[in-house]
Amino acid sequence: LTGSVDGINLLVKNETLLNNLLDLTTEDSVAKDAVLCLVNITAEETGAAEVVDKLVERLVPIAYEAVLDENCKLSDAWCMVLCNITRPEHLVERVLQSLLAIEYSLEKLATCFTRVNYNKQKCHLNYLGPLFSNVSQSKAGREVFCNQTTGLLRRLLPFVHHDGSIVRRGGAVGLLKNVCFDSSVHEWLLSEEVDVLPFILLPLAGPEELDDETNEKLPVDLQYLGPDKKREDDPDVRKMMVESLAQLCATRKGRLYLREHGTYEILRELHKFECSPEGDRGVLNAVESVVDILIRTEEEIGEDNLKQLEIPDDVKAKIESMNHHS
Repeated sequence: LTGSVDGINLLVKNETLLNNLLDLTTEDSVAKDAVLCLVNITAEETGAAEVVDKLVERLVPIAYEAVLDENCKLSDAWCMVLCNITRPEHLVERVLQSLLAIEYSLEKLATCFTRVNYNKQKCHLNYLGPLFSNVSQSKAGREVFCNQTTGLLRRLLPFVHHDGSIVRRGGAVGLLKNVCFDSSVHEWLLSEEVDVLPFILLPLAGPEELDDETNEKLPVDLQYLGPDKKREDDPDVRKMMVESLAQLCATRKGRLYLREHGTYEILRELHKFECSPEGDRGVLNAVESVVDILIRTEEEIGEDNLKQLEIPDDVKAKIESMNHHS
């Protein structure tokens, strides 16, 4: 039944049935089918909304415990359920409240995510990546990741370069982009402690040879990359990276830092690539918006924080068009 929208709509109207389905996820013989039903139901936004409405307080702890259990065969399916019910922005807060009611839940999930082969039953937990990204749509979620004491973000950033799984990599990049959305943490993000810029620029860099002067400007990780350097091949991921740079342009300090560290030069080469047959129109537009800001002098921009009002309408429109961070 959960393979069709009609089937899902029929099932989610019945609260007793949904509760019974949740009970069955702990009955060994049918647990797998029961959890996969929940994956299917929550994959539809209407289904996700009903599940959050009727089950969230019960479901979140069960899903969380399953992911934390290194011998659970269904951890990946439970990750997908959590991922599905946090994707719609209007559901995030309620699910997050249930998660945050469990002490250190996001920190512990991050540990499962970052530990190689954490799950002993061949679950890869890649879907925790998009879960972190979804949760960071919320200010309360971003605060957990940007907690300077736990250093949670720093542990997750390396996964923006993760080769093995686009789900894991895309999730880490989505998290990074959402965190950049908050200009109050920009100074910390660009500080030595987090040093976010190389994480963003490296996937955008290709095999192009740059002159010594440019290499000097670049973060050490990006200097003299060599002819076998591969650029991120997923256009959605490249676009999120460029949009992260756009967010970091919101403050004058951010713009100066980006200019001083070779961001323009990396984007110039990326622009050539996006204009080639391999490139992508959407990424190209995003690149042009950021370049447009970086090539202006601060006198031209004339305002410290681009998110404040007195900025040229054309620049403002460009930034506004990127501000949507789903």
